[in-house]
Amino acid sequence: MPTITFGGVGSGIDTESIISGLVSASRGPITRVQQQKLQVDSAVSSLSDLGNLLSKFKEAASGLDTIQEVGSFSAASDNKAVVATAAGGAQPGSFKIEVSQLAAAYKSYTDPLGISTASEALGKSGTLGLSINGKSVDLAIDPTDTLDSVIAKVNSSGLRVTASSFFDGSQYRMQLRGLDTGAENNVVVTETGTDFGFANNPKSSGQDALLTIDGFGVTSKTNQVTGAISGVTLALTDKTVVGTPANVTVSSDVAGFQSKLKSLVDSYNAVVNKVHTDAGFGSIKASNPELSGDSSLRSLTARLGNTLTKTVGTGKFQTLRSIGIELNNNGTLKLNASALEKALQEDPDAVTKVLAGDDKEVAGLADTLAAVAEDMLGAKGLIQARKDGLNTRQRSLVDRVDIEQRRIDRMEEMLRKQFSEMDAFVAATKAQSSFLGG
Repeated sequence: MPTITFGGVGSGIDTESIISGLVSASRGPITRVQQQKLQVDSAVSSLSDLGNLLSKFKEAASGLDTIQEVGSFSAASDNKAVVATAAGGAQPGSFKIEVSQLAAAYKSYTDPLGISTASEALGKSGTLGLSINGKSVDLAIDPTDTLDSVIAKVNSSGLRVTASSFFDGSQYRMQLRGLDTGAENNVVVTETGTDFGFANNPKSSGQDALLTIDGFGVTSKTNQVTGAISGVTLALTDKTVVGTPANVTVSSDVAGFQSKLKSLVDSYNAVVNKVHTDAGFGSIKASNPELSGDSSLRSLTARLGNTLTKTVGTGKFQTLRSIGIELNNNGTLKLNASALEKALQEDPDAVTKVLAGDDKEVAGLADTLAAVAEDMLGAKGLIQARKDGLNTRQRSLVDRVDIEQRRIDRMEEMLRKQFSEMDAFVAATKAQSSFLGG
């Protein structure tokens, strides 16, 4: 139960106000430490925000670090049966495409199994043989096996095939389905004594997609056709009507490429501006004293800036500046659209190499920038190391606040004791004086 103190009863002095004033005057050190802690807390939060911006920059750079991603071409189709997309390596052109067959995977059903639940014994005995693309397995089926247990045997066979149960409201069947399309992935089923009846209920066989491109025959194991047209993927969704081919056009997509580069530039500038705001830059005053002139943040922008000026390869264009990405005096970037368009017209392959390298031995600047950002964001990276240092300082300041608070508590306790003793003494003196005077 808390102690209630009435100071100054005996002396008539407002001791509570005196104690409160003295305690308040002694809170100066703890107030300064608390302010410092708030600044450290804010600095940690700012570093987290910077980390998020750096992650976005890394994502933008990673979106340009392969030849495919840099691709400045678009593909369009006038027929929904063929969906065309272009990436790096594409070249302008037009093609007539006819699709006579879609790729499919094997699928079949058993005859009705004559059971009322999937956990009921099937009463079948024999061997269910499955063969796919040169790999085979023979599954022993016992009379006590249920539909569920046979499905489990198929699904654990190690082959690219899956089984599931099907109930039409009155009868149970088992579906058997290949997991991959293409003729080489067709499933061959052999039954010895089991009499499931897969041969009686075929729905589809494993087959290749068949199409012609400008009259030349093309075969594909899947409905995603790559490699036939350089840098273009054809997604086949249906067969085309005979005599009505899909017209696919591949053309330059400068706007799309500029959009990717603008994302890179904007996300980079967001990182640099955040550092300038937090640590200060030129006439910009640091938003937080804890990060003012911070060497870690300075090294972050310096490292990124040094990467921007590197050269790649020996082609006509070797730097970011040469393809229209210019460095401003304050460390931010600017996209020169006319310079970029000119570079793309003169040598698009060189532009691609500056950003993505050759996807083999030579790293492009987008590769390097993404790697630098990744390193800074890592568990032992610059951002985390600085946060760790601030977190240590946070704990130290918390300890100092606790120490100061205990000092103030002791002082307040001592003052109350002293004033209480004084009050009692004054009260006693008054009583004695009154007695003598009486």
